[in-house]
Amino acid sequence: MTLPLEGIRVLDFTWMQQGPFSTTLLADMGAEVIKVEHREGERGRAVDRNQVPEPVPYFIAHNRGKRSITLDVRRPEGRQIVERFVEQVDVVVSNMRIGKMDDLGFSYDNFSAINPRLIYACGSAFGPLGDRAQVPGNDIIGQAAGGITTRTGYSEGVPTPVGAAIADQTGAIFLCTGILAALVQRERTGQGEQVDVSLYGSQIALQSWEITNYSLSGKEAGKGGYGHPLLTHRAVWRTFQTSDGWIAIGGAVTQKFKALAEIVNLPMLAEQYPDDVSRAAAMSDIQPQLEKRFLTESNTFWLEKFAEKDIFSGPVQSYEDIVADPQARENGYIASMMHPALGEVAIAGTPIQFGRSPRTTLPAPPELGDHTERYLTEIGYSWDEIVNLREIGVI
Repeated sequence: MTLPLEGIRVLDFTWMQQGPFSTTLLADMGAEVIKVEHREGERGRAVDRNQVPEPVPYFIAHNRGKRSITLDVRRPEGRQIVERFVEQVDVVVSNMRIGKMDDLGFSYDNFSAINPRLIYACGSAFGPLGDRAQVPGNDIIGQAAGGITTRTGYSEGVPTPVGAAIADQTGAIFLCTGILAALVQRERTGQGEQVDVSLYGSQIALQSWEITNYSLSGKEAGKGGYGHPLLTHRAVWRTFQTSDGWIAIGGAVTQKFKALAEIVNLPMLAEQYPDDVSRAAAMSDIQPQLEKRFLTESNTFWLEKFAEKDIFSGPVQSYEDIVADPQARENGYIASMMHPALGEVAIAGTPIQFGRSPRTTLPAPPELGDHTERYLTEIGYSWDEIVNLREIGVI
């Protein structure tokens, strides 16, 4: 199957997570991603190196399907190589601190003068404008500034980061989205574009409903606890412990609440609180009764009963559950990867399908510098020149 971005070439200056995962998504869609690394390798190759075998999961997750070249971009010879690449690629992506690409001579103006059709994309912590433009940051900084740490957990006043790197990942998804939009625009106009996405802005966008609710009401929603700060106290929208695990219920209101009350053998709750307003005022009474009832039966029992009445519900799954889940496997959400050192392993796959053809197998990340010589010959360097570049430490 032909993937949508086949034929698109990306020069990737990204490191760690926000930038690398954005270009991994492009690779998943068929783009040829050329990762530029210094001779010691991008820092993401070393994350948790002492705790797990190499290659580390962090690097695999954010760099599968790419090709690597080693290059000292601080040297004049290295910058010349980059400029030759820019003539031939469609997209350049970085997530260095704002201004660092400019310092290297790799500004948007310089690159677009070489290739007017170039898409030039930058990921940052706080965006390219304003007093904090050059302030560095990473996932936890994005979560904190973006406000989600004030809505997660239970204890009021205790900022609680989410247990996954959602600021980096969300920033990566938005960065990829911006690149895709710029590519569409280029098809219409023939001109390149500059794209900027930040961790801070992405976290704000991730909470568009919640932040808009505050802006219009002036009321802080509080902590999410078992559910959502704007819903848990108004509807059955939360997790519950059962006799053998946990389940989640997503919004049993009106007629669905009546059905829920009958399933758990508490029909009087629907009679006492017949509408959404009365139930919202009585959640402190309703929730404890439901908690006791759910403890009496298993996940499977409750989920089957809820399915019969079309009540939105599902199991709370561990990573072990997800990796083994046939639903995740069949859709390519968990994919297989054949790695020369690790053999066949399961990895988080791509959530995007084209033509109902999930990608259930995905390529491995690159070995450091595995395509350096190939690409240098492709952009016009002779073998003698390549040998010299290696001897003087440019590649």
